[in-house]
Amino acid sequence: MTAFVFVGPTLAEEDRPRDWDVVYLPPVEQGHINALVQDGPAAIGIIDGRFHDVPAVWHKEILEALHAGIPVYGSASMGALRAVELAPFGMRGIGRVFEQFLCGVLEDDDEVTVAHTGRDDDHVQLSDAMVNIRATLREARARDVIGDATELRLLDLAKATYYPQRNLRLTLEEGRAAGLPEHEIDALSAFVAEHSVDQKKCDALAMLAVMRGEHGTLPRSEAGFPLQRNAFVERSHSNGLVHDGDGDFLRINAILNEVRLRPARYLRLRRGALGALVPRLGTPPSDARARTAAALARFRTTHHLTAEARWQGWLAEREYSQDDFTSLVEDEVLARSHRPYGGALNLPLLRALRSDTDYARVVRRARAKKHFLAAHGLADPSGPGYAADKEVLRWYFASIGTPFPGDIHRYATSLDFLDGYEFLKAVRDEFHYVSDDSTTPSAAPEMTCEARETDEDNLKRHISTAVWHAEWPTR
Repeated sequence: MTAFVFVGPTLAEEDRPRDWDVVYLPPVEQGHINALVQDGPAAIGIIDGRFHDVPAVWHKEILEALHAGIPVYGSASMGALRAVELAPFGMRGIGRVFEQFLCGVLEDDDEVTVAHTGRDDDHVQLSDAMVNIRATLREARARDVIGDATELRLLDLAKATYYPQRNLRLTLEEGRAAGLPEHEIDALSAFVAEHSVDQKKCDALAMLAVMRGEHGTLPRSEAGFPLQRNAFVERSHSNGLVHDGDGDFLRINAILNEVRLRPARYLRLRRGALGALVPRLGTPPSDARARTAAALARFRTTHHLTAEARWQGWLAEREYSQDDFTSLVEDEVLARSHRPYGGALNLPLLRALRSDTDYARVVRRARAKKHFLAAHGLADPSGPGYAADKEVLRWYFASIGTPFPGDIHRYATSLDFLDGYEFLKAVRDEFHYVSDDSTTPSAAPEMTCEARETDEDNLKRHISTAVWHAEWPTR
């Protein structure tokens, strides 16, 4: 089994040991741990984490990993902070930074926070961590390079600096300007050039050494605490992330949207996910009979079966009675009536999709689209892009061979989009991705052939499509 470690600026690529079964992932953020737990890793290590521009890793998801019996380690940076907070629940903290936070010597998060470049630029560190400045000055004082007063004054100056601008060399110049002894500042400058202490790196390597030594030796143990679940937790799971197996994380909705934009296929997937729920849906809606009749009429019209003799012959060929076939349509109406809020159906849908042989291709396409949109500055959902929304919608409906619906919101929610805007965003992303450099919505999407493919033997698909079309008017 593989261990996963979240690391960024604390440990450069060349400093990460690879002589054991480990995958290094970028700094952790909210949803990453939940995604990994689904893969059943041997262990999880947290060194670096993001917080400034995305939600930070949630305590609850670490608790879920611990509750599942997965060892979780933390050190150096975000990992040390979370390890202190969750030590009573079994998270393993390692290193001096962790110990200083645990005993109360350090309290502020900014002690470990640094500015750094993004993943594409290897998370290069752009500022100095306060804990590293403390460790370097402590070592300099221990070697009599500086005195106590100079150390304390430099610490005050560094601590007063906003973390993205914190830099020990600049702090030394501030100390010089503040009147600290010239000979001490000069000696310290020379010392820093050769002997600066990277405490965060030391702690990170110590954690990796422990994880490597214990890899595969720790049995899964039962958690010593109850795990409370609520609607907020379930919602975070349903709208969370999936680890794609190649070190990247994708939103569950980004994967499902690849299928939602192919309506007939999505309806088949949805029916499979809901198949086990139909008997438990409770009292049918009051208009179930009328909706069943409308869907049945739509099915017969679509397949040129309005003539009674032809309809009865079609049923006989497939060994269906009128009541049998009506029951199939009624089941689909009941399934369509079950509209979970907040993406509650996402996880059953994802499980159903994972059993499909096409799942890997869907994930690859979702990942490629994500990176394409980011690279072209199109990832911002508020950005209009370069084509008018109505043009893009007309392009989409033409590409799947479907009339433009009279009510976009109703159409969108029929495919489990939150609303018309979420649907428009998905269509717009699809247009940008398949059109690439095109400035007009004329390029045919890759999905066209898939969405138009017909499988006359797939009766469930045709029933789903009939129920779906009966739900919204066209213009």
